[in-house]
Amino acid sequence: MKYTLVSDSSCDLFNKDLKSDKFDFYTVPLTIRLGDTEIVDEEGLDVSDLIEKMKKNKKAPSTACPSPEQFATEMRKGDNVICVTITSKLSGTYNSARLGAETVQAQFPNKKIFILDSLSASAGMTKMLYELKRLIEKGNLTFEQITEQITAYRDRTFVRFLLQDLGNLIKTGRMSKVAGLIAATLLIKPIFKNNDGEIALSTKCMGMKKALAALSEFPTQAAKEYGTDTPVLIAHCFNKEDSNTLKELLETKHGLTNITIRPMRGLASFYANEKGLIMAY
Repeated sequence: MKYTLVSDSSCDLFNKDLKSDKFDFYTVPLTIRLGDTEIVDEEGLDVSDLIEKMKKNKKAPSTACPSPEQFATEMRKGDNVICVTITSKLSGTYNSARLGAETVQAQFPNKKIFILDSLSASAGMTKMLYELKRLIEKGNLTFEQITEQITAYRDRTFVRFLLQDLGNLIKTGRMSKVAGLIAATLLIKPIFKNNDGEIALSTKCMGMKKALAALSEFPTQAAKEYGTDTPVLIAHCFNKEDSNTLKELLETKHGLTNITIRPMRGLASFYANEKGLIMAY
């Protein structure tokens, strides 16, 4: 039984990045609006150019979720479809995917379609998609067992992120201006968390060195409960140096052996901004 996995472009993976003979993988792009310019977050997008356009943009930026038909187009390609979307608390993408699924199931009643609200974004979504790959490739689980297990996996996936520019999160209403004041001083490095799909302050540190050290402490319990091979995903926006430092800290402190570092796609880069780091564990 072959599967079709669908996600949106906030997951940081492209279609070619998740391959298996057990499933096909497709991503549906969101759109970034900078003034009068619309940028589709599709494969081939030059993220460095996006960052430069963001710096020059003087108008309030925004993003637009994919249409239901964009999701429906990908969902029609398989009979056993699992879709993972960015958190419904910050985007209309989950609802768009749900409407797309309703359209497809009305046309093809025998299709199985499951939509997972990741309550996350970027590295958190990527972590869930890697777990779906593992579950499907086991080959001995039913569709219902896989969807039940990935939902439980979502509920024990945590995200922490360290951002050096909160501008777009504040301008688009994803974060309050109060949180922005916390980072008004360059020495203060706030670490945020996903709180049931919304953004909340976790802690703040003086300086990047202390912030990375604090960030590396969060997976302590996960390492104890699930072992040193528990997956950790690090996504970054042009910040390989701090990503590698964080990886080394995680390896040294917890003996973690399954750490993946990925560059952010356009949507995550838009919100995290240059030098942003997101860790899912």
